Amino acid sequence: MQRPDPMMSASYGATDIESQNNRITWLEMLYLHEGRDKPDHPQRGLYTGLHKKHHLWVPGNDED
Repeated sequence: MQRPDPMMSASYGATDIESQNNRITWLEMLYLHEGRDKPDHPQRGLYTGLHKKHHLWVPGNDED
């Protein structure tokens, strides 16, 4: 199967290690971009909502 998106899994579960690693890298970049690693950030330690807030950065995504 050829994937149109490198973060989309080609199989079910955690068997597609490449796509899972891409997701981790993407979320970690967003986490640091927002400064959630700083002690005074109100959402420090939380990855909640990062993808939804920044999903338009991924080429090919629209507003929906």
